[in-house]
Amino acid sequence: MIDASSFAVHHSAFWADYTPTSEYFVRRLNLEYAERWSTPLDKPKEQIRAALVAELAFSRFCAKLEGTPDTEAMESALKDAVKRLRPLMDDPVTLGAQLSKSEVKQISGLEANLRSFISSRGGKSSARPLFHGCGYIDASEGDILSGSCLFEVKAVDRPFRSADVRQLVTYCALNHASGQFRLENMGVLNPRRGLYFEMPIDEVSREISGRSGQELLDSIVHAVSSGDISR
Repeated sequence: MIDASSFAVHHSAFWADYTPTSEYFVRRLNLEYAERWSTPLDKPKEQIRAALVAELAFSRFCAKLEGTPDTEAMESALKDAVKRLRPLMDDPVTLGAQLSKSEVKQISGLEANLRSFISSRGGKSSARPLFHGCGYIDASEGDILSGSCLFEVKAVDRPFRSADVRQLVTYCALNHASGQFRLENMGVLNPRRGLYFEMPIDEVSREISGRSGQELLDSIVHAVSSGDISR
């Protein structure tokens, strides 16, 4: 079994069959649908430090959203970020190096961008919703649930990609099977570039597959439950 993120990235043949027009949709997404809500931010030159800065900013945002006091949020975020990144990195020395002044500034900027965006939406928001597993896909953790919209956070210096959309669709399929949350929309936030998109699940489904959201999610749930998965 794998998580939703790995499934979105490593099963290109499956996604080519089920979402054949996703690449075309993402090109339009970057050209037409993406909207700006803040100015772009700098990032560290070393990839491992950029990943740490992004994870720290998101972890601190999550901690505060869940009610952790400001005085404790940074320490809590640092422990959480290192724990999450260490299995993915082969350079623990660079990962554990002290934060520079510019990195601390970038963390604060990313967190502020996330906070301002979510606050502007109003309503109830929760961090890291956990979706029950289904068949081939294990239980998986999303990023932000804001009202009835599931947002994936990508604090990277690149346009939106089809894998970002596939990851969201996978979460929606897991939720379709479990009925845990009321999901109507999906979106991606990039607090580094200051860009986001948000669209109804049904509209995204028609754009990437030519089918309704109900039909696409039904077919994905059936495929992952039956083991009919191609790479």
